[in-house]
Parts: sequence; C-alpha cells; structure tokens
Amino acid sequence: MKKMIFSFLLPSVAFAHIDDSLAPIEVFDHSEDQTLVDFVPSVTTLRGRELQKRRETSIGDTLQTEAGIQSSSFGPGAGRPMIRGLDGDRIRILQNSLGTLDASTQSLDHAIPVDTLTIEQIEVVRGPMSLLYGSSAVGGVINLVTNRIHSEYEEGFFSQSLVQGDSATNSLQSALHLNYGKNKWMFHVDGSTKNQNDYRLPNHVRAGALNQKGDLLNSRNLQDNVAVGISRIFDKGYLGASFNHFQSTYGTVAAPDMLIDMTQNRFELHGEYRPDISWIQKFKVRTAQSDYRHREVGDHGHHGEDQHDHDDDHDHDHHGDHQGSVFSNKGNESRLEMVTKSGKTEGVVGIQTQIFKFRARGDEAFVPVTDNQKLALFSFHKYQLESKDALSFGARVETTAIEKEASQNFGDKDNRNFVGLSGSLGYNFKLDEKSSLSASLSYTERAPNFQELYANGEHLATGVFEQGDSSLKKEKAKAVELSYKVQKDKWEMNSAIYSQFFDHYINNAPSGLLIDDLPVYSYNQVAAVVYGLDLDSRRELTKIGAGILSMIGRFDYVRGKDTDNGQNLARISPARVLIGLEYKQDKWAFDLEAQHVTRQSKVAEFEKRTAAYTMTNIGFSYNIVKETYAVNLFARVKNIFDVEARNHVSMLSRLAPMPGRNFIAGAQLQF
Repeated sequence: MKKMIFSFLLPSVAFAHIDDSLAPIEVFDHSEDQTLVDFVPSVTTLRGRELQKRRETSIGDTLQTEAGIQSSSFGPGAGRPMIRGLDGDRIRILQNSLGTLDASTQSLDHAIPVDTLTIEQIEVVRGPMSLLYGSSAVGGVINLVTNRIHSEYEEGFFSQSLVQGDSATNSLQSALHLNYGKNKWMFHVDGSTKNQNDYRLPNHVRAGALNQKGDLLNSRNLQDNVAVGISRIFDKGYLGASFNHFQSTYGTVAAPDMLIDMTQNRFELHGEYRPDISWIQKFKVRTAQSDYRHREVGDHGHHGEDQHDHDDDHDHDHHGDHQGSVFSNKGNESRLEMVTKSGKTEGVVGIQTQIFKFRARGDEAFVPVTDNQKLALFSFHKYQLESKDALSFGARVETTAIEKEASQNFGDKDNRNFVGLSGSLGYNFKLDEKSSLSASLSYTERAPNFQELYANGEHLATGVFEQGDSSLKKEKAKAVELSYKVQKDKWEMNSAIYSQFFDHYINNAPSGLLIDDLPVYSYNQVAAVVYGLDLDSRRELTKIGAGILSMIGRFDYVRGKDTDNGQNLARISPARVLIGLEYKQDKWAFDLEAQHVTRQSKVAEFEKRTAAYTMTNIGFSYNIVKETYAVNLFARVKNIFDVEARNHVSMLSRLAPMPGRNFIAGAQLQF
C-alpha cells in the first residue's frame, strides 16, 4: 500500500454496442455516436448464454474455442489465454480495464485470480493493443468485466443466483449477485464457491498420473470469492468503489504432491465526469490496488487456517515437511482518460501508471525481489471522411524502470530503464452500409520484464532451470492486419489476415545444458515472425416453426518462426475449424458443435508433435419468465464421444489430456 498512485490512462476506450449474437461488443465506454471500435479489427465479447455454455474454471479454457484463441492450460486450475500464438507478457489480462496484478505471466502454473462464475462478460481484442493498454498488449487484450461498480442508476432490488454441477469433476458450483438502488446510490454484493475434484479422463487413456477412479491426479480446484461495491450516481457522472477477496487452492498436475494456495485482496475505484464542454465528452479515472500472494504447498493432506498466513517474514510451509515457495505481488495500476469529439474527429488521450513489487521465496524462488514502475502517455483519434471512410492514428510513449534488490542468490543490486514508443495507423473502407474493409499498421516496443532479465534457478513447476539475461534489449514488433466485416440481417462475419514481425524477440529456449539434472532454458533474442488468419461467422439458414436455425463457423491458422535459423517457435497451435448448428425460439435454444483440431507437425526443436482430434459438444437451455422473476435451465454435454484430446500449446500435453465426457446441468435465477 506504500506506493499507491492514482494514474491516468487511456480510455476505457470505447467499444460499440452490437446487439447481434456474433459480436456483441462493449469493450470501451462509449456514446451512441462513437465508432472508435471500427479500428479494432478483431473484437469479440462473451456474455449471457454464450458465456454460460463456454464457462470453465480458468479464463484460458473458457475462451479456447474462440477463433484465434487457445489456452496455455496447466491443468484445470490454471490456464491463460494465448492469442494468435502469443502469450505470457505479450497478452494483457484486465479486470474492469485494469491489470489483474497477479503472478500469472511469470509461470504457466500460476492462475488468474478471478472466478469465471462472477464475470458478467469477457471482452477479447485480437492483435496489437499496445497503443491503448501498454506494451504487454502487443498480442491482444482480455478484459474481464464485473458489475460491482455501477455506472448507471436503477431503482430497487435486482439480483441473480447460479448453481451448476458437472460429472467430470463430480462438483457443485454456485454464485450469488445482489444489487440494490435507492436515492441515486447503488449497492452490490456477490459471492461464489467451487469444490471441484480431480477431473475424469477419457476411458481409453486412463493410465499414468491417475488415481484408482481414472481421474487425473492433483487436478482438483477449490475457490471462494466475495466482493462488495458501492456507487453514487450524479447527473454528470458517477463515483464508486469495490473490494474483492479471492481465495483458491488448486493442484499442479506436473507435481502430484503439490498444491497452490492463492489469495488476492483487490480494491478498485472508478469515476466519471461529463463536463459542459462541447468537445470533451467525459473524463474517467480508474485505479486498482492489489495484494496478491500464493504459497506452493508440498503436503496437500491438510488444509487449515494457517494456510492464509500473510506475514512476509514467515515463508515456511505449515502443512508438512516441505518448505513452500511463496510468490507475492503488491501494487497499483491506475489510469485517467479523456474522451473527446470535435466535428469529424473523435478520440481519447490519457496517462497510465503501474507500480508493483514482486517477491519470490522458497524452493522455487527463481527470480529476485524487484520493484517495477511504468508510466505512459498516449493519444488515439479517428477522423471521418466525406466518403464515409475513416482514418485512425495514434501514439504512445511508455517508460519502464526495474530495480533488482541485492541478494545472496541473485547478486548485486541492478537497475534497468527503458523508454518504449508505439504508434498506429489505420484506414476503414466502407464498402456499403453492411460491410467494411479495414487495414492497420502498428509498431510496438516492449521492455523485457524482470523474469526475462534476472531469472536464475530451478523452476520446479515446469521442470526446467531458467536463466535470464540482464543485457536484453527492447523487443520491437511491426504488425499489419487486413480485416473484412459483414453485418447483414441473416449473415455476419469477421475475418482477418495478420502478420507480426519481431526484432529482438525474447525467446525462452533450451540451451542443451543441464543443471541439477534439469534442462537449462535461457532467455535470448532472435528475429521472429508470427502470421495467420482467423474467421468467425454466423448465418441464418431457415425458419422452423417459431424458431430460427443458424449455422456457426470458425477457423484459425497461425505460424510462428524464428527467422534467424528458420526453426518453428514452440507451442504454436495447429489449424482448427469449428462448425455448429443453433436453433432458437423465444423460450428455449439448442446447439450442436464440433471443433476439429489438426495434427501439429511443425514443431520447435525438442518439442513433441500432437495428434489431431475432434471435440463435439451439445447443449440445451430453457427460459421461464414470470412477472417478478426469470429462470434459465441449462444442460450441456462436452466431449460427447469421450475422445482423447491433447492441447498442443500446453506444456502438459503429454501428461494431461483434456477431460473426457462431461455432463453439465444448472439453473440461473434472476429476481
């Protein structure tokens, strides 16, 4: 809490509302006549029934069937989204447009501290968003939206509850949201709980790290989450605050005798003011203060109150003889934004800060204690032409300071400072009222993070010895994207072709050496290129009775290459295609989908190939709507044919196949 700084950044920037089911976008705050979203080529939002049927424990697994998105899945408890072949510190995960301030970018076994049961919607931006969200968004942005801080007033009491269970983990999950509005004040309370057991694998692959029931050992997950929020709504804006306590204990499949015990306390403050100035639409301020910690526990046979110890000076595990490693991240991210409109020009300007202190102690303390600070200024604008075409342009400057504390294991104190520049230029061709073609160019400079600079030790969760390089330079990326959008009455499609060219790409690759019988992975810099295409479409086929039958199609393809030596980059997804049918009436809906993932043979050195598979899912939902309440009943079967599926982008693809056949059923009540 020592370095809380109210920063100021970009806009929550303005995503437009689209009421269609393909891309109901609502990423940036906006007014009805703002169309800045036209210059974000690839945007998708999951909410409502679509979020319900995709929801998994981790954010990555929830999004893994979306075009261009995969999950780094390190077991069901931890999985970050990968976008177009990029992950880690190149994908920004946001909660209410502010960073999650956790440890998930430092290791694949570190989960994002957000319960998917409490998320109202998930907003996905594919491709470089560094201009608006920072250099760590060179690959894209995932924004997790809650409604804890209300920006609009609604009189009275309105709430919802959710309960669901599934057969793969033999679990029950529940969540409750309570909202109340009176005298321009809005109040919110939400809570959720999960108790998931080791998940069941397909029948014919029940071997290896399994228990007697054919489940994957140490894949269980327990979560508890509670949050409160309060807002005051004014004629020209609002001011609100929220507090969230998240706790999770989950297994690490790669280490069957280890659990991760995670806790985060997060405070957010949001405000908006709409002045009586013709060219200024609004000012916005958002800030988040986070205290994150997780302990890696070797004896998972006991779970007592002492597992939530928060004293920085007590890092010994209380659960057994094994000394638990402790990772902590205490910090703040803030932003101030101004949204403007004057004549044919509209845009945003802002300032953003991020300050955090990262610590790691214990057996897996492979990174030193570091203080990290970022400050950024940015501007992004759109100019409407007479032809209905439009031009977008913007720039960002970002300073990064990393200070390494002196220690016995990591040597003397060290400081690195970087100044990164980003810029973008785009053109939107309005082909007709229902379709458009967009072209965009962008340039991003990303500073290496503290792990890439200073890692030096055994990374037990991934089974490697990591070595950083304190002399690393800025990573530079040039991106080009061409996208085509159609939004007609019976046909919707978003498609994009893209390439990103990297100079000084920071690569974590095997060196061929061994230390303490662990392979040494060293951070080095190479030239690299990532290119591909993705497509998302929906088309109404016919009316059947009172309902409409539609077809859904998705496709993505991505390649990543080290252009210095011509080798493939590791953990690049093979080509995937999804075909689905959906039938909707007023009260009920039915869908059937199959996603085929091709064999991945274009692998990096020392990387294993993965076989093709087809995952088939079926779902049904029914709505009961009364005057004072509504009930949504839903059921779904995932992996109907119980196929063996191995996720190529997961480091556990050989050890941990994806779950077998899973029956899910639940109900959501709104009142």
